[in-house]
Amino acid sequence: MVWDWLRPRSKPGRIFLIGHNKCGTRSFHKLLRKNGYSSIHYDKGRLARRIQANFTFSKPLLDGVDGYCGYTDMELCGEFYAYRLFPLLDLQYPGSCFIYNTRDVSRWVDSRMNHRKGKYARAYLDRMRRAYDDPSLTLDDLRQHWEEAWQRHDLDLKRYFAGRSNFFAFNISVPSEQAALCSFLRRRGYRIRGKVLPHAGARSAQAAS
Repeated sequence: MVWDWLRPRSKPGRIFLIGHNKCGTRSFHKLLRKNGYSSIHYDKGRLARRIQANFTFSKPLLDGVDGYCGYTDMELCGEFYAYRLFPLLDLQYPGSCFIYNTRDVSRWVDSRMNHRKGKYARAYLDRMRRAYDDPSLTLDDLRQHWEEAWQRHDLDLKRYFAGRSNFFAFNISVPSEQAALCSFLRRRGYRIRGKVLPHAGARSAQAAS
């Protein structure tokens, strides 16, 4: 007979953070790192760039970046959003968890508008104008686009993961939901201490990116 505490624990699966940037992505990355789990966050766009190349050339999405437990902030501004490939990530990496980080939508849009003193929004708008061959698009159009993109992503996630046990949505600005997130991860086999997201930089998890 082998006592339960002597049995080797099965290795937890990967964790994909599938909400948008400016929604506590760095704080979640720090939560994993703080608890001893490897995690990759943005990596100057190289993370999303590699996933984009893998998708284009029909390779496993994480080929070349498959050595991590956590994956956060998988985007290229105005170009590619790897977290939108959540159905394919779910198919290719069974046993993974998908965490949907949310916040108040209007505050999220404001945060994106102000990111890097407005450079992020201007770069996004420039790429959007080129993609649609429409130089008349304005920052107001961009704001509306982001609000619509949020709602579309939210609906897609809730439809796809309805009734699934490997999905958890939480509002980064609500302490009780941060605690529920940590409890969810523990139930999935991750050894997470505490019940709050760590601070990211000089700002709290409520405003972190």
